[in-house]
Amino acid sequence: MKIEALSSANSADWLEFFDQRAFADHAGWQGCYCTFYFQPKPEAFGTRRAKKRDYAVWLIEQGIMRGYLAYEENHVVGWCNANDRTQFGRIAPPPAAEKEKILSIVCFLVQKEFRHRGIATALLERAISDAQRDGYSAVEAYPQRDSKSEFRNYHGPYAMYARLGFMEVGAQAQPIVRRSL
Repeated sequence: MKIEALSSANSADWLEFFDQRAFADHAGWQGCYCTFYFQPKPEAFGTRRAKKRDYAVWLIEQGIMRGYLAYEENHVVGWCNANDRTQFGRIAPPPAAEKEKILSIVCFLVQKEFRHRGIATALLERAISDAQRDGYSAVEAYPQRDSKSEFRNYHGPYAMYARLGFMEVGAQAQPIVRRSL
């Protein structure tokens, strides 16, 4: 397996994954293009699938959408949406006194045939490593504690974060876990 940071150079691979395989076993989520947390969005990008795809392309081209792709045999089989917390308009802003630079993990997708092989863990480990290199003080995520569904675990399994040293620091509708760097 090879892991690469998302960039305009590999955005066609990312799009092919979302267009063809990311939700092959969950049609209800087809067309999300991992844009939900980037709000508010420009009015030109509506809610229809084609518009969400266009919005995702724009986010990548602008260098706003960031994250990591897992490749097997030159095909993307996994994705982790990881970005500076300030880029995600749907996440509550930090308290004014908090000046930490925090990397937020908001989504994991692994192609059905490749699940339960450690791909999400490898993606998270890469995000942590790059966050340390890039001067982040912490990595934060929002997993559900006891999800019974793979699809409801799109933030990543709570147990994966616990194994990698994340501690619960708060909760809104779901836990907030953080690992200091």
